[in-house]
Amino acid sequence: MDADIVVIGGGPAGMAAARAGAEEGARVLLVEKCGFLGGSLTASLVGTIGGLFLKDGEAIDYVVGGLARECAETLKERGQAFGPVPWEQTAVLPHVPWGLKKLYDEWSESASGLELLLQACLCGVTVEGRCVSTLRVLTRGGERDVKARTFVDASGDGDLAYMAGASMEGSPVQFPSMNFYMHNVNVGEALGAGLATLQTLIGDALETGEYDLPRSGGAVIPTMRPGEVIVAMGRISLQGRPVDCTNAEELTYAELEGRRQAVVLAGFLREKMPGFGEAYLADTPCRVGIRSTRRLVGRYVLTRGDVLEAADFPDGICHSAWPVELHAEGKVTVLEFPPPGKSYTVPFGCLLPQEVDNLLVAGRCLSATPEGQASARVSATCMAMGEAAGVAAAMASREDGDVCALDSEDLRARLMERGAIL
Repeated sequence: MDADIVVIGGGPAGMAAARAGAEEGARVLLVEKCGFLGGSLTASLVGTIGGLFLKDGEAIDYVVGGLARECAETLKERGQAFGPVPWEQTAVLPHVPWGLKKLYDEWSESASGLELLLQACLCGVTVEGRCVSTLRVLTRGGERDVKARTFVDASGDGDLAYMAGASMEGSPVQFPSMNFYMHNVNVGEALGAGLATLQTLIGDALETGEYDLPRSGGAVIPTMRPGEVIVAMGRISLQGRPVDCTNAEELTYAELEGRRQAVVLAGFLREKMPGFGEAYLADTPCRVGIRSTRRLVGRYVLTRGDVLEAADFPDGICHSAWPVELHAEGKVTVLEFPPPGKSYTVPFGCLLPQEVDNLLVAGRCLSATPEGQASARVSATCMAMGEAAGVAAAMASREDGDVCALDSEDLRARLMERGAIL
């Protein structure tokens, strides 16, 4: 199989990269290990899209444009998302995971030049000099060799960059968690009296030890479907530390522990929270929600200071106002926000490995410190990074494939023509 661009991973970053690359005239192959697209938003039931908005006083507006904004607006038009909903010093977009799964199917089918390969895993990389030349992809029918001029690693875990020999970091990581569906909820009561008391109920349960709750906070997210909510209250640890989800045995443990926690949390909500008396645990997702594993050490490393000082880089390819959100110690989540009404930019250098010239990385495996990654990892920011990576890959594929030689001003100009907010 041959293409101009190969994208590994069909989450928000990978889907945006593949569609943008195809729209820019490239032949694109998108490889996804699940049987559907959407990444954590669908496979892990993340019930809100974070990173879309900037909150300035009472005013809330988009901080990203392009495909991320189109995705949000389409879901809202279909009644499969609502918001923005204020959260802390920013806002989120609750959505129906099924709606996003279907929308990404439509995007993949309507983009001319985009070929999709589902239930396929990257299993090997051949590097010649400073360039990736061939990927080995494992499918149900066996291994296939895939060649391209440029490559985008949107795997979340940096699998392609790691296999290609790019510098990576993997520690410290954040706790993963497992969300789950509950049905037959009295949503009106739950969102009224329930949400007002949820944090108090969690605190009381932790203080008394009546329930073995994994964290000191969490959320109950309505999907707008009658009686259905997504519960986000889990935190998975192993002997008190975060699970390393690049380790096969620890990842297996995380999946089992996530489902055990879901049972405990559902029981707690049924007994304690208004609106949940007749509710039941309907299902857990097909995989645990992973916040961080490997991170690229690229041409630029995004830092905590960049986030909190609202840094504006000359090669910035997208904005974000999301806080440094650390699920890193004990049961508490630490939030550190940029100044009110301010956002920072993610520089193009965060997508570029130092050692490989025809590879871009997009999504939560970008080049960042743990704190920088804890802000930039959210879905809308990943989608914006993916769109930039897809456009850059298409531009480079017309020449010699060297994405590092691109003029970032040319890339930024094209992104703004596509509706990006820069």
